Amino acid sequence: MLAVKLALWVLFALAIVAVGYLGVALFVATWLSTPSRQPEERTPDDVGLTYREVSLRSTDGLVLAGWWVPGDDLSKAVVLVPGLEGDKSDRHVLETAPVYARAGYGVLMVDLRAQGRSEGERVTMGYREVRDVRAALAWLKERGFAPHGVVLHGFSMGGATVLRAAPGTSVAAVVVDSAYADLPLILRQRLPEASGLPPFFTPGVMLAARLFLNLDPWAVQPEEDTRRFCKEGVHLLIIHSTGDKVVPFGHASRLKEACPRATFWKIEGYEHVGAYAHPKYEQKLLSFLTTGASA
Repeated sequence: MLAVKLALWVLFALAIVAVGYLGVALFVATWLSTPSRQPEERTPDDVGLTYREVSLRSTDGLVLAGWWVPGDDLSKAVVLVPGLEGDKSDRHVLETAPVYARAGYGVLMVDLRAQGRSEGERVTMGYREVRDVRAALAWLKERGFAPHGVVLHGFSMGGATVLRAAPGTSVAAVVVDSAYADLPLILRQRLPEASGLPPFFTPGVMLAARLFLNLDPWAVQPEEDTRRFCKEGVHLLIIHSTGDKVVPFGHASRLKEACPRATFWKIEGYEHVGAYAHPKYEQKLLSFLTTGASA
């Protein structure tokens, strides 16, 4: 009898520990996926571009906010996709837009779901944001831009998202700056520091996201999507700094391994998504656009 009672108490204690563990994990997962909406302090006007505000609708019905800068060449366009806790007014997005505009491209800058001025209750780290990029491609197609004339250019989480969205679209090229190759890996690398919790909680956070938030971290494997569209002949430019403290440089190496023929621009001494400040930034982009993307 005593043994039975002891076993029941042990099971009860384990249940309490499990509920507490999962509760903490769910709290962190909810915090990580909370919408990020900051006031827009800059617009394309600040970089000399004439633009208009546009609305797009994602494939699951969310209204997304965007800026459209018409280009001189009506057959070429680029979609600029910001990263986590960012929006279309981010400096690296706005400083990149004129590079494409000077090359004749129409430029579409988009706020991903639950960020900027777009609708959405949860950021999903590249899981459902794929639908937002597909919405941008549909918006461009409605205005006469064939997929083979479109470039997808993403930063950080936006980079991971465009890698995931590219397969099967027949886009001309993909450019990624500081993108992660594997969401579970970047969570294992960054979550303990960001949350203040020991690494022991990271699997629980991912499980809680899958069970309760309709966010499956294990499904976000951009390197696998890269392997797919690389076989389809889509051209890829990978930009990453060895000094990136947010997304370690090893992620860029994994993307390169997934697509050996990709153009790889390794920079040093620049922060996360800081390549726009490099003196050769425009030159590198234009070289890729005129050789890789149009090959």
